[in-house]
Amino acid sequence: MRLPGLRFPVPRVFIRVVLLLTDFLERHPVMVRVFLRPVANAPVMRDLLPVVVRAFMGASAFDCHVVDRERGWVVFGEVKETIHPALFTRVFFETLLQELGEKEGKDAIKEIARESLFQEVKMGVEGKHVPGIIKPMIGNPATLEAVRSDPDLLRLAEKGMNMVIRLIGDEGGWGRIRGRQRQAPITATLENTLDVRYLEPSPEPVCAEYIGLVEGVASYITGQQCRAREVECQGSGAPRCVFEVERIGA
Repeated sequence: MRLPGLRFPVPRVFIRVVLLLTDFLERHPVMVRVFLRPVANAPVMRDLLPVVVRAFMGASAFDCHVVDRERGWVVFGEVKETIHPALFTRVFFETLLQELGEKEGKDAIKEIARESLFQEVKMGVEGKHVPGIIKPMIGNPATLEAVRSDPDLLRLAEKGMNMVIRLIGDEGGWGRIRGRQRQAPITATLENTLDVRYLEPSPEPVCAEYIGLVEGVASYITGQQCRAREVECQGSGAPRCVFEVERIGA
């Protein structure tokens, strides 16, 4: 099969084999933990396999981070990272809001988060986060609608996205994140975000940072400029934070 606008064929057999294999792994977590995780974390395999493949084999986010003590680097699929206390979020917010004021401060927080996540996702995709055959699909505006129209591709895309979310969100301390891309608008649901955990309760939504994060990820993945808005916020009394994402001009 060939997706509209893509320069390469995505073999139907590849999609079905990957779905069958990942379904099997999901049904047998003990086998994954006992037999496949050691393979995924073996010195040679951790250099050869993409991060997402290792994750399906049972590797955790901590397994996939490599510490280079000689350079003082922490690397996650060729993306350099720095581990800092979550308290940084509160200090970062308080400083910008104090220096710039409420509205301008929140706008700055959103734009910083948006550009940071856009660049980080870009580096991850171009690095070792996803298999090479998948890379041309990411950032192509034709992909989303093509995926939505094909049940197998949609299920494969959701599996991959949920695995990345597990690594970065659930295991990375950003909060529990879930996404839905089956219809417009795309939605992201988060529980216990850093903003909610470290900022004071407010009658207004507090997750300016996460609006930017969601926009940055969605813009890179879809290949179009996206804008997000928070329609429910745990920081102002809702059971969870819910963001709706629209593609500009879609």
